[in-house]
Amino acid sequence: MKMSRRGFVAGVAAMPLALRQMAAAGIRDPKYVLLGTDKGKGIYRAAWNAATGEIGQPELAIETDRPTFFARHPKKPVLYAANESNSGDGAVSAFRVDERTAQLQALGKVSTQGNGPCYVSVDQNGRSVFAANYGGGSLAAYNLGGDGSVQEPATMFKCNDNAACGVTGPVTDRQDAAHLHCAVVSPDNHYLLVCNLGEDAIEVFPLTAGEKPPIGDPVRFAARAGSGPRHLVFHPNGKWVYCIHELDCTIDVYEWRKGTLTPLGGSKVQTAAPGASLTGFTACEVIMDTRGRFLYANTRGENSLVVYRINEKTGFLTEQQRVQTGGTVTRLIALDPSWQWLVCMNQGSSSVTVFSHNPKTGQLGEKPRTFAADSPMCVEWI
Repeated sequence: MKMSRRGFVAGVAAMPLALRQMAAAGIRDPKYVLLGTDKGKGIYRAAWNAATGEIGQPELAIETDRPTFFARHPKKPVLYAANESNSGDGAVSAFRVDERTAQLQALGKVSTQGNGPCYVSVDQNGRSVFAANYGGGSLAAYNLGGDGSVQEPATMFKCNDNAACGVTGPVTDRQDAAHLHCAVVSPDNHYLLVCNLGEDAIEVFPLTAGEKPPIGDPVRFAARAGSGPRHLVFHPNGKWVYCIHELDCTIDVYEWRKGTLTPLGGSKVQTAAPGASLTGFTACEVIMDTRGRFLYANTRGENSLVVYRINEKTGFLTEQQRVQTGGTVTRLIALDPSWQWLVCMNQGSSSVTVFSHNPKTGQLGEKPRTFAADSPMCVEWI
């Protein structure tokens, strides 16, 4: 049946955000993965077999300083990387991507004016980019040029001189100062949510992407003391936000209404196994399938990966499956564009593990395949 242009546009608008972004970026049948590394020389390229979940031998695609997190431009073949420098201020780098060969061309590099940028994101119209500085306790927001390049100067939010920030948390060795750990754009493109691990809070910024400045003053929403908010993800319905807490290895569900977060009482789940002491454990990443039926989380130290079923009426989580990641210090987990595979970036064991994934049930294969890669931390399919 032939579809009208109006019907096509309506259909695209109804697609979940992640699917719309993949369609805009031209990701349909990826042939490569790009890997960001801790101890490597930069971003590595490897062949990807979507039928078997196999990863080829990684080769250096481009040199860049410690690329720890990636984001794609929603409309242009441009990749952004957070350069989490080991000393001094970090940076955000932009690269033009050849979508046939996964070759990268540098489009420039700008300072984040703070140490340890560990997260980078782009607004849904491709007009602004944001970087969270973990070590610097600050957020850098930039406008983008017509070619996707990052424009200076940055608009800076610094916790040490802003009334929206609170006091540091009780875990003295990890909450000595503000530590910003993610910057996530809301589905309506009107807000930016930033996890502040050091101060047990989520900072919500009004977003005016492409304008100067692209962000306004934030509103602070407190998390549980000592929890250490790290990353968060929106449910496709736009009503629920799931926040993983690094320090106490938990996930909480929040109700989201036009810039306001309200914790849902009784929604907390622990990512570590029941009865675990949590000593040496840190929860890390939280992701969701694009239909909002399953949520996935990993815990370092325990080296575990958990699948939760999401209650469609309440948003609450029920543990469905628990497996080992197959590696150590798993930094990032991600579903490939086909949803047939879930990959773990094992920074500590210098490996990538690939689990088979059933999109209908959320179930993972018990035994992943393992591929060597130098201290991988993030991944992007091309």
